[in-house]
Amino acid sequence: MKIKRWMVITAVVLAMVVAGGAFIGLNFGSQPLAVSDKQRAAMSPDAVRLLDTMNSLVVPDFVVRRIVNEDRLKAEREAFATAERAVEDELIGRFRLTLTSDVIDGVPVTVVTPPSVAPDRRGKIAINVHGGGFFLGTARDRVGLLLAHELGIPVYSIDYTLAPEAKYPIAIQECLAVYRELVDRFGADNIVGVASSAGGNLLTATVLAAKAAGLPMIAGLGLFTPVTDLSGIGDSVVSNDGRDGLVANLRVDVPARFYAGDEPLDSAGVSPVYATYAADFPPTVLTTGTRDLNLSDIVRLTWRLDDAGVDTKLLVSEGMWHGFHWEPDLPEAVQTRAAAVRFLQARLTSP
Repeated sequence: MKIKRWMVITAVVLAMVVAGGAFIGLNFGSQPLAVSDKQRAAMSPDAVRLLDTMNSLVVPDFVVRRIVNEDRLKAEREAFATAERAVEDELIGRFRLTLTSDVIDGVPVTVVTPPSVAPDRRGKIAINVHGGGFFLGTARDRVGLLLAHELGIPVYSIDYTLAPEAKYPIAIQECLAVYRELVDRFGADNIVGVASSAGGNLLTATVLAAKAAGLPMIAGLGLFTPVTDLSGIGDSVVSNDGRDGLVANLRVDVPARFYAGDEPLDSAGVSPVYATYAADFPPTVLTTGTRDLNLSDIVRLTWRLDDAGVDTKLLVSEGMWHGFHWEPDLPEAVQTRAAAVRFLQARLTSP
């Protein structure tokens, strides 16, 4: 009888997860995030309203391993792209952006161009590596669109091959091919790199690979809530689980099974926090929030860069969660992107 009851409970949990989920690790649970009135008092009203709509999923590890498979990831990818298209179209129209398709050394790239480029920014570009847990997202992502407008320069957004179709290091090799060509075309001093979440992992790894290959370093990096350690260690992975829309066991399980392949999770290739840095690594601004599951990842990478003598800036936003920066009009996101843009523009204009 106990076995039958266990089977029924498990089946119900699985059904609820599959039917009720929107995107894996992104607001598809049934448990509201823990937030008190005292915490709300330190946030903007917009952030409070948004946070109150967010949920966190609590599912045992064995259930995660059972429900998350390649077909599930691909289905989530399609659903995510469909949901995002309306937001992307609105941003493209609002900022009068032009999107063109290109192929650079065999890698598809979307070039996002603002309606005008100031004379002092002509010939300057940004490389964007979109986020999405290594398995979803497109080169039309919000951050590439927003930063084309806010930086006021064309953004070359890389449409790298996603997991589970491509495991490490395929996406990095593709990004490196684009990096090499764009550096040759525009000059490293005229390029900055921007990336979010898993894209921050890939961009950091790409720049490290470029350095190892003897390529010149670009002018600066903007890493927005990047994933820098796939091994799942760190204080915030524990303390912020249930306080962030990103879910700890999914955040660790999905990259480990579907992206890293046979690479150890604590190797520098898949977890750039373990890489060796030098002072000539590009100046880097990193953003996070006090609720970000990746807060510890980002703090640890900041110290690694700073200890190596890299020009580094860490922006931590009160009460903010993983990926908050991509909300177009959220005051905390606007403030964070503006500070990152100032950092990057200063490096582009430096002699």
